[in-house]
Formats: sequence, structure tokens, C-alpha cells
Amino acid sequence: MRLVFVSLLVAAFFSASVKADGHKEANAFGFALKVPAADIEKVEALLASHREFMKSTHTVDGDKNVRLNSYTVLKGPEMKNPMDPSQGTTGAMFYILTEHYETPNGLKKHLEAGSKWKDIGKMQEMMGKYAVGMTYPGFVVSKMNR
Repeated sequence: MRLVFVSLLVAAFFSASVKADGHKEANAFGFALKVPAADIEKVEALLASHREFMKSTHTVDGDKNVRLNSYTVLKGPEMKNPMDPSQGTTGAMFYILTEHYETPNGLKKHLEAGSKWKDIGKMQEMMGKYAVGMTYPGFVVSKMNR
């Protein structure tokens, strides 16, 4: 059941346009992955490919209508007990990827470009296998700038 749910989320996420149903104003998304130790290297290679895709297709300085305000990938080990780090880690790694666009048009441009990215199939497979959470459509509710 989880795989079906995640597959539906992934399909919606990578559709060519931002959908209606009250979600036209989304300008952000994020997802969290829990990756077993044996697959960390493979996932990091795919995330590096995604970063190159982002650099080649997005701007943080250009047209305000489609500008990427923030792109972040966080990485941290899964703790056996987050309240007692002395207990160590499980060996799994968490990755949290977030993107925030100035306007919904920026998100729409991202979805269109993403559907043509050479590794989109691998990304969908990775998300279906390791996603433990997703915010899509996403809305920025708080931020701080320099």
C-alpha cells in the first residue's frame, strides 16, 4: 500500500504542470528519504546528478517570475534514539531535499524541465523506494533571509 501511495505522489510531483484543485499557488516542495547503508553511494550519485540538472536549468538571480529562491539537500544519520545520541546510529542515512520558488510559475517551470531530465526515471524509482515523507504541493510558511 505504501508503494502505491508513494508512486501516486511521485507521478503527481513530476507531472508537466501544476494542477488545480486548490493547489495552483504552490511554490515549494520537499521530500525526505531514509536510505540503508548499502545504497547511500548510489543515492548520493543521483542527488549529485540532480544538483547538476538544477544548476543547468534554474536561476537564483534571474527572472523573478521563475526564480529559484532556495535549493537544499540535508544529510544526517538515523539515530537509534534521537534523545540519546550515545546509543549510536542504525547505519541508515536521512536525506531531506527542499526547493522554494519565488512564484508558482517557478515550480511549474521546474516540473516541465524535470520531466525531460535524463535521470528522472531513476529519481522516481529512488523516491518510490526510500521516501518517508513529502510536501507536495508545498507552501512556504516561514523563512529567514540574510
